[in-house]
Amino acid sequence: MKKIFLVIIILLLNNCGYTPIYSAKDSNFKIISLNSNVNNNLTNYIENSISVFSNEDSNKKLNIVFNLKENVSVILKDSKGDPSKNRLTITVDLSLFDINKNLLASNTFSESFQYNIDDNKYNLKQYEKNIKFSLVEQISSQIIEYLTNVK
Repeated sequence: MKKIFLVIIILLLNNCGYTPIYSAKDSNFKIISLNSNVNNNLTNYIENSISVFSNEDSNKKLNIVFNLKENVSVILKDSKGDPSKNRLTITVDLSLFDINKNLLASNTFSESFQYNIDDNKYNLKQYEKNIKFSLVEQISSQIIEYLTNVK
């Protein structure tokens, strides 16, 4: 009885009609060049996630330039005046150009996160690194959505 139930569930899930929301074949743009102001792991992540959706058969050819800025600000101090809570903000300024270097569109994407400061500096750096990648992942998905909707 359990085996029959399992087979029925597998067949139903297998034929559910799942299709990915974003795919390169459905995108309406081709990326000719992708430039950023700095070269680090965060900008490489953005470049890779955007370039995956480049459709070689598209007529809309884009040159993309983006600037990534990181800002860590103290938002709370303890009674001694030492920082106890920070806000990490990542901002990406995106500009889209056509083949002739004419500006088509520009937009700014920003995400922030508040966190408590750990006394262990190594753990704090690792935590900040994880936060940065999480914020960049969110921004990348926003950029991809923006690129698919740009006329």
